[in-house]
Amino acid sequence: MIRNAEFLFGAPTLKTIRKQHLPEVAIIGRSNVGKSTFINRLTGRKLARVSGSPGSTRELNFYRVDGRWGEVDRDLCLVDMPGFGFAKLSKEAREGISRLSVDFLRERKHLRAVILLNDCRREPGDDEHAIQEVCASEGIPNLIVLTKFDTLRQNDKPKALREVSGAYHLEPQDILFTGEKIPVEPIWERVLAVME
Repeated sequence: MIRNAEFLFGAPTLKTIRKQHLPEVAIIGRSNVGKSTFINRLTGRKLARVSGSPGSTRELNFYRVDGRWGEVDRDLCLVDMPGFGFAKLSKEAREGISRLSVDFLRERKHLRAVILLNDCRREPGDDEHAIQEVCASEGIPNLIVLTKFDTLRQNDKPKALREVSGAYHLEPQDILFTGEKIPVEPIWERVLAVME
């Protein structure tokens, strides 16, 4: 499925983003939600550096992904965005990250979809709802993916899906999920479908 995946560049501001013409899929979520792990699962490679400390991604990291899905060849760019809500950062740093993220979502012409990651053990907060609202106002397809879904007991999974989907005003079948040994093909299928 994925033939090649590589880190392209990091950009601390919108002005420092290098020119690239691939369609972009942004990956955003709360600090320590598992964005880097998610990128590594999606690509089947150890591309993104996984850190145990929250708040380690402070810039936009661009990854080129070349793949073949069925009969279709597709190249795209995954954009790992800084995590929001990390309390140990200064107020100024948190506001800077928030501004960078919102400006990116509003101004990027190549942006085709946003994957909003949500820890399966918690309902979305104001930050997640704000991202959902920005995507809606800009007409950007927004996919909600629950991370760490493999940590839940089997009996608790339907409840988590119901609670989180309800908090986003979605149906349980609208929510995707990821975790150890959970196939990523349904996520790729949904991403490619919204990019058509």
